[in-house]
Amino acid sequence: MRQIFAVFKRELGLYFRSPVAYAITFALLLFFGLQFSSAVTSANGQAPADALNYVPSLLTFLMFLVAPLLTMRLLAEETREGTLEVIMTMPIRESQFIIGKFLAVWAFYTVILLLTVVYHLILTTIGIPDYGRAFSMYLGAWLYGGATLALAMIWSAVTEDQVVAAFLGAATVLVFYLSNVAATAVSNLPNVSEGLGAFIRELGLQSHYETTLLNGIVRAEDILYFVFLIVAALFITTRIVEVRRWRS
Repeated sequence: MRQIFAVFKRELGLYFRSPVAYAITFALLLFFGLQFSSAVTSANGQAPADALNYVPSLLTFLMFLVAPLLTMRLLAEETREGTLEVIMTMPIRESQFIIGKFLAVWAFYTVILLLTVVYHLILTTIGIPDYGRAFSMYLGAWLYGGATLALAMIWSAVTEDQVVAAFLGAATVLVFYLSNVAATAVSNLPNVSEGLGAFIRELGLQSHYETTLLNGIVRAEDILYFVFLIVAALFITTRIVEVRRWRS
């Protein structure tokens, strides 16, 4: 546990000293602010408060860009600079190293998500939003973010090129995001059982957020899905780092 916290503290400090991380945060908050202001102005008091509380949903949609940008340097930079091999010679297991880095980037994402709560607080001054649904939306966005960050982190372990890691991470997140589209296409194919389409749909991110948590429905199966996806992605990343350590 001490090793995980040491890695976590180091990485989180790097995020708060990184101009790229601040640029991402500023760009997101500026974009959300402009969209929120435009929505409130156009609603002109005629729309319910819940209809304007869409920032968590917008953030999850943008995770195919945000997740790769936040994770692309985590392991790729260590490999390129040769520090990964040095760290791996220290008395720390690969799993502790990976978990510490993941918790750091997830913590930074949590800070960004918490900053968006200000839009919900503004809604409480102009209407009566559903607090239960708001909690469900933010819980879902938090888990959704953790899952996409873990998926994108795999590619940072595969390649030392940060641009390549970001591109492959974005593609992976998009595949999971667009699973509903793929499921519909598969279900419409001749001689294909509906069960296959349903299986593909259940593998996707949106099936466990957009139709449930986003609408205030908290289900154990959705939470377990995101937890399993995080654990599976971290397991794969750990195995990749172990292979790299063995080869070196």
